Amino acid sequence: MTDRPHADRYLEVARELRAAAEETRRTLQASRDLVRRAREQDTARPQAPNESDHPGPSKRLVTSLIDAYEAAEDDTDTQTRLLLGRVLNHVGRRVAGVIGPRSAGIAMH
Repeated sequence: MTDRPHADRYLEVARELRAAAEETRRTLQASRDLVRRAREQDTARPQAPNESDHPGPSKRLVTSLIDAYEAAEDDTDTQTRLLLGRVLNHVGRRVAGVIGPRSAGIAMH
């Protein structure tokens, strides 16, 4: 005799886990794509002697990173969020290097 309510619940949990795993896979793939595009963007640009001579990252890249980082809040894998945080920090430093502290409203002494 099979306990039907339990079996149904197990199937439901399995479907939820499968959906969570798929969402994690998509988030990781988006992260990998963002990192790959950022690297391509960096290597495609000729290196200038002064970092501030480089144009900053594209608005689309920054927005995509922020979206990916926020989406990672739902991910149980902390490595995903840490990786996205490091990438976002790197891109944020590039943005800060382009606009400078005065434009960003940061007081420097």
